[in-house]
Amino acid sequence: MGKGLIVFDCDGVLTTAKSSWAVLHEYFGSRDNRLFADYYRRGIITYEEWMKIDVALMIHSYGKPIRRQDVERAVSWIGVREEAPGVVSRLMREGYVVAVVSSGIGEVVGRVCSRLGISLCYYNELRYEGDELVPGGLVRVPLMEKHRVIAELAGKLGFDLREVTYVGDDVWDIDIFNVVGNSVAVKPCGEACSRARWVVEDLTEILPIVEKYYSIMREKR
Repeated sequence: MGKGLIVFDCDGVLTTAKSSWAVLHEYFGSRDNRLFADYYRRGIITYEEWMKIDVALMIHSYGKPIRRQDVERAVSWIGVREEAPGVVSRLMREGYVVAVVSSGIGEVVGRVCSRLGISLCYYNELRYEGDELVPGGLVRVPLMEKHRVIAELAGKLGFDLREVTYVGDDVWDIDIFNVVGNSVAVKPCGEACSRARWVVEDLTEILPIVEKYYSIMREKR
């Protein structure tokens, strides 16, 4: 089963870009209107509806159809943090189960998981008709339900939530910090910095944190 379950967010945690959605908006000339984020937070719209609005804004601003290759080109510069491959590889070698649960898009998250060799990879997908991007998408990880996705994953793997370490960087991750046993925020992390058990600047700092946490858990058993 493994020593414990280490779950990473993707954007801003494993990647060099804080938000893949923000990258898309900038590339296609639209604006990530925070009003819709507030509507989602208040339950006025669903996460799928928010995705539809965001994509519609991109298409409108771009002024012509957006093709799959346009999306891939827009996010192609987003790289994996330099230290991420070594950290993930070491966690796996030491017997931890590693997963990614992200509300980001498959064009980024799927590529990152493939690069890092992470098979437990959960993300949302943009919607295409043929090769053309259209409003909507396949929602697997709504922002405000990431804690539920992680709880379900932990249960399937036989882990209690106390055996889960979650690594995030955003205000949307606070709900997860509140339910898992061990929480780590990666700078820059805004309000999330004050709500996580640990705050790090470099992913390598996670390694001793994880070892210490699960060592204490083993001693308590």
